[in-house]
Amino acid sequence: MIDSDVSWPVLLVFLLLVLGPLSWRAWQRRHQQVPPMAKNDRKLYRLWQSDPQAYERQYGEMDRQLSAGKKNLSE
Repeated sequence: MIDSDVSWPVLLVFLLLVLGPLSWRAWQRRHQQVPPMAKNDRKLYRLWQSDPQAYERQYGEMDRQLSAGKKNLSE
């Protein structure tokens, strides 16, 4: 059996190795500047993630109109 003095640091290192990359990815996703339409639509979000230029070509104008409409409503 492993000595208890050694098992806690080993467990801590294991948790850091497993949960560290997951936490980093979650933090990065939380701080992304996602276009307005892609925020609420999984399909558009995946398109934006995989090919931002294609997303901009297809939905860029609609995003700008949506942003302008929200800005006009708030004024």
